[in-house]
Amino acid sequence: ANQSSISLGTVPYMQLVPRMILLCISTILLLASGRLPHVHAGIPSEPLFFPNQIVDHLSQNNHNEYTGTTATTNTRTSDTFSKWTQRYYASSTHFRGPGNPIFLIMGGEGAIEPSTGLYYPFIVNHLAKDFGAYVIQPEHRFYGASQPLPIDEIEFTPEYANMTKRLMTTEQALWDAVRLVRHTQGLLGCTLDRNSTSYCPVVTVGGSYPGFLSAMMRLRHPDVVDMAYSASAPMKFYSQEVNQTDYYNHITKVAEKSSLGCSGAVRSTLVDGLGPLFRNIKTMGNVHELADMLGICPNTVPMYITNGDASIDVIRKTFYDELMMVVGYTFANYNMANYPPNNKTTLYKACQIFQNDEMEPSDRLAQFLQSVDAETESSAVTSCFNMALQLPSGPNGTITSGDWSGVGTNRNGQMWDFQTCSLLIEHIGFGEQSMFPVRPWTMEWMNDHCQKRFGVKPAPYDLVNEWKFDDLKNAGATHILFTNGLNDGWSVGGLQNNISETLLALNFDNGAHHSDLSGVGPSDGDTDDIKEGFVQIKNILEDWLVMVSKGGKSAPSQLRKRKDWLATSR
Repeated sequence: ANQSSISLGTVPYMQLVPRMILLCISTILLLASGRLPHVHAGIPSEPLFFPNQIVDHLSQNNHNEYTGTTATTNTRTSDTFSKWTQRYYASSTHFRGPGNPIFLIMGGEGAIEPSTGLYYPFIVNHLAKDFGAYVIQPEHRFYGASQPLPIDEIEFTPEYANMTKRLMTTEQALWDAVRLVRHTQGLLGCTLDRNSTSYCPVVTVGGSYPGFLSAMMRLRHPDVVDMAYSASAPMKFYSQEVNQTDYYNHITKVAEKSSLGCSGAVRSTLVDGLGPLFRNIKTMGNVHELADMLGICPNTVPMYITNGDASIDVIRKTFYDELMMVVGYTFANYNMANYPPNNKTTLYKACQIFQNDEMEPSDRLAQFLQSVDAETESSAVTSCFNMALQLPSGPNGTITSGDWSGVGTNRNGQMWDFQTCSLLIEHIGFGEQSMFPVRPWTMEWMNDHCQKRFGVKPAPYDLVNEWKFDDLKNAGATHILFTNGLNDGWSVGGLQNNISETLLALNFDNGAHHSDLSGVGPSDGDTDDIKEGFVQIKNILEDWLVMVSKGGKSAPSQLRKRKDWLATSR
């Protein structure tokens, strides 16, 4: 390989070793407060298992079986596969018996291990205690231990597309939750008669994609769900109403607010500093040399990037695009965890890396990538960045996937890639106003990726055309509370205005991604707007629960006379 035809910054390659030692020391300082924060922490719990879940709620004989009529065996859903065992979590700590609510926390795009357990302390330790409620939380189908079909019976590849696109849908997940709720109501002795004193009102809860699920449970199953609390729900992303540049433009603004000068420093590093290094790649030897300079572990650049059949121009562009995608979605993750907003957040600390003028652009990226690897693999600081660890599982997996905010890694990443390839299409690209290199999102790219990966064609309008959640009031929806942290990138697709007296929105200036539903729960460290939000949320749900206890009649109450719980329209 020709190692002299590319200029790798102002410092010769042989001098990189001592610089890498300094990078490790700098990364240790970045991570000195411990493992990088996650949006979820949760309440560790012992799992429960519901063995009577249905594989395909939408097939006629499974629907008949669900409704109690006679069922016959169809061609694929035989007796062996018609039922499956779903993992879920529950808390009866504060339950005061029939007549009190059930909080249904919706599981989302990831396995829920016992070490995480129940997601939200605000629900489990506070609202459940206030309302004497029972709490259940199902794991979403095809994540973790909740596999409707044995993994060796189904693969998310083009050969199985007809089956996967039928079974791995939001609608099937909603029916899973309905069936588990009905099972739970029976176990608890709750009647299904809303006029009975033994009726247990159902309140769905969720943040992010589960926030969308929570709202859809109320919209699609109002006979089962009485009200919904939906935090950071990306409603307008799924109704296809968000401009593709809005997401990363907002993340850029928040990064700049976190550390003045951050956005310019990131853009200068990635475009002005690193762009020429990538443009100077002429051979495969140059690729490996630059990977070494950027602290990428040997032999971990994914093979689809270094494909020997591709031209060096294609390899150069793909290598650059995929590394920039890692930077983009890592900033997106740090943005979601940017609460409370201060100089202790990973967003602020990441900005400091890029704002260090004493480091070469290549060194800034190398240090940033090492912190990413520590986040991905363990709390231990690594000496290099394992790029292969960024891949989701499955054939034809790529770093850039269906969700350009990042699909995640391993099996979870594969499943979310599938969901965002099939029905949950998100228009997210990199525009000129963001701090990242320009890279437009296109449906042509999506079609190619999703067909090659899963054999599915993205159907962005199928859900909204059928469910009408772009116009909730006219769709007949009531009693849904939406909350948004306005520092959150996902807030650009959130419902931020009141739609009616029972379709409400609360917005938090200091909030990030469902900061009101954090894995920590209410604490002295919360900002004043979030603290006030806890009070408002409790008041709204309490008022709605009073209405349910009165048979749905909206008699004026002390809470209804207080208009302070109505969000200010924006």
